[in-house]
Amino acid sequence: MALDQIRRHYGEMFQAEKKAADYILENPSRVIGLSLASLAKESGTSDATIIRMCRHVGFSGFYQLKISLASTLGKAAAMKNMENAYPENVTEFFNLVAERVRELPMHISPELLHTCSELISHAECVYLSAWGNTGEVASDFAHRLARKGIKSFTSDVPEFSTRSLALGNARDVLVAISHSGGTIHVIQSLQIAKKLGMKTILITAAESSEAGRQADHVLCAGVRDYPFQDLGNASHLFEYLIVDALLYFMEEDEDRNQKGDYTEFIMADAKY
Repeated sequence: MALDQIRRHYGEMFQAEKKAADYILENPSRVIGLSLASLAKESGTSDATIIRMCRHVGFSGFYQLKISLASTLGKAAAMKNMENAYPENVTEFFNLVAERVRELPMHISPELLHTCSELISHAECVYLSAWGNTGEVASDFAHRLARKGIKSFTSDVPEFSTRSLALGNARDVLVAISHSGGTIHVIQSLQIAKKLGMKTILITAAESSEAGRQADHVLCAGVRDYPFQDLGNASHLFEYLIVDALLYFMEEDEDRNQKGDYTEFIMADAKY
C-alpha cells in the first residue's frame, strides 16, 4: 500500500521529496528499521522534507508510513531482509546485546555524563518528559530520584505534563527521553524549558533528530541496529542504562539521602 501510494503521487512531488521517495522505493525493508533522522541522513534530505513527502502521499507522518510498509512487506520478512545479521539462538542473542552495551561509551563522553549528573544533582526540581513506551523509563527515573531525595515530576498525560512544566524556572532541569527523537510532546517540552531558562538533557537513540537539536545536552543511546527495531517493539535497555549511569555518578548529599532513607523506612512494612 505505502509503495503504491508513493508511486501514484510521485509525479506531483517536489524534487527533494522525490529524493526521499526514491530511497524508500529502493530500500523499503531497511526503511522500516530507520528513525526519521536516520532516513533524512541516508537519503540526503531533511526531516521536514520526509514529513512533507509522507503527507503528500496520504500519511500523517513517517511513523504511519513505516507501519504501512511493514504491513505491506510482512514484518517478519522485512526484518530478515535487513542488512545486519540477527541472532538465531539464545546465546547469540545475549552476545549481541552485550556487544551493543559495550558500544555505549563510544557515544557518550565521560565529561558529558558527569555534566548531566551534576545538573540533575543541583536542580531544584527535575522534570521528566517522555511519551509512549519511554514513559516507563521516565517513571522509573523519577522513582529512583525520589529515593535519592531529589524532587522530580513526570506524567503520562501530555496536557498535565506541559502545564506543570510551564510552572518551572531556571533552577530546574528537564530530562527528556525519546527513542526516535521525533516525539512531538517531547520536542514541545524542550522548547518550553528553553524559554523558561532551564537546562535540558535529552536521552535518545537519534542524536541528529529534532529533539536533539533542541536540547542543551544529548546522551545518545543510538548504538547499531538492535534486534527488536522500531514500530513499538524497540528495546529501551540503553535508555535505562544511561539513567543508571546518571544516578551512579550523581553527587552524594547527606541531607537528601536521609530524606530518601526516611521514605524507604516508611514503606519498609511492604517488604520482608
